Amino acid sequence: MVREEILGREESLVQAHGTRGCAYLGKVVSYPGGKYEEVGSVYLDITAPHMMLVVGKRGTGKSYTLGVLAEAFGLLEEESRRKIAVLIVDTMSVFHSLKRPNANAREIERMRNFGGLQPRGFENAVRIFLPRLSVDRLRAQGGEVHFDDQLVLPLREVEPADWMSLFGLRPTDPPASLLIRVLERLRQAPRISFSDIHAAIEAESAPPASKEALRGLFTMVESLHVFDEVGTPLDTIVKGGQISVLDISYLGRVGGFDVRTLIIAILGRRLLAERTLYTTMEMQSEAGLISTAIAKDITDRYPLVYMLIDEAHLFLPATGTTLASDVLIDWIKLGRHPGLSLILATQEPSALHASAVRQADVMIAHNVTSQDDVEALGKAKQSYMVGDQNIQKIVSTMETKRGLSVIFDDKTRKMVMCRVRPRLTHHSGVDASAHPRG
Repeated sequence: MVREEILGREESLVQAHGTRGCAYLGKVVSYPGGKYEEVGSVYLDITAPHMMLVVGKRGTGKSYTLGVLAEAFGLLEEESRRKIAVLIVDTMSVFHSLKRPNANAREIERMRNFGGLQPRGFENAVRIFLPRLSVDRLRAQGGEVHFDDQLVLPLREVEPADWMSLFGLRPTDPPASLLIRVLERLRQAPRISFSDIHAAIEAESAPPASKEALRGLFTMVESLHVFDEVGTPLDTIVKGGQISVLDISYLGRVGGFDVRTLIIAILGRRLLAERTLYTTMEMQSEAGLISTAIAKDITDRYPLVYMLIDEAHLFLPATGTTLASDVLIDWIKLGRHPGLSLILATQEPSALHASAVRQADVMIAHNVTSQDDVEALGKAKQSYMVGDQNIQKIVSTMETKRGLSVIFDDKTRKMVMCRVRPRLTHHSGVDASAHPRG
């Protein structure tokens, strides 16, 4: 009998549904007699809420595995797929290629050994969102730019504390107190424009130096074209059955501001509030306190959400905070009930907030050798990780075979070695090289 591992799912659900609603990750790896052998299939539940962690140093397949997981949402059965929205925070512009089939001859050949997989793209399921700054820069280089929508967030969604953190202002700084008064003046408006903000600054009684400083800060932010009076509708970005790639790679620290973290903070905060609202309505429906029709309408509007973040330590660092830190920690600790899931990937688990490591119910670890990173993974050690399942020993001594990983699953209390399957879509996360690619 071929070995089949279904991770992230209770045994009762395995008996009821088998591999339906699961991602096919690859092959089970074992070492009978000390010899490497691929002996079965590994599946991972992706329909229930999870806090997953994908780790591995550069070149071991971390981002590749993240792409395999992203593809899996496009392969779900329709009934499950339409109830899940996927957001990919793309910090390196490597997930656009989810739209295109894999054309790598060697990988296509390898697919035969993984159940006869075939290359395919997800053109209809994947939507690319680019900030206008990225579009303008790419066009300035003379190239064609492919995207589906611009990524614009409404100014109304940015809270005073966000602006102060973004601008590096302390509450006692004169421009900070002016900022708070300005936003309080505009608080009742259904929409806010930069013109409104500048007019409100002028209307306040404040020292000219404070006004000039605040005007300058907002002028710099306005030039980024990330925020505007009307943003991209949330239901355009977050939609059941859709894989949304938020390419924020070109933003970085523009003008001294790390707006990437603010984007994630705003989206994360809004989704947490709306999914919590939906969960309350769902519970009331089940109790017969509201009509089924209302509950169904909310279900259509608020799907479950999976957010995939590569280089996650940039948004949720081990030391210090970013604008996204508190929101992501709320997702980690509170997201299970309202149906918010995170899949965080990082080269440096030691640089990632301890809560993300400790609270991970599924961990996919590729080769990790840095002592700090190995020790960081030790924080995730559960009671069942003893003897041969010692997480620190395994990840520091496993082979460097590309795609080889070890998966730790709290739900089944198992440790499974897995060779991740080939990507069905084009993988654009290859290293730069002066030598022609073969």
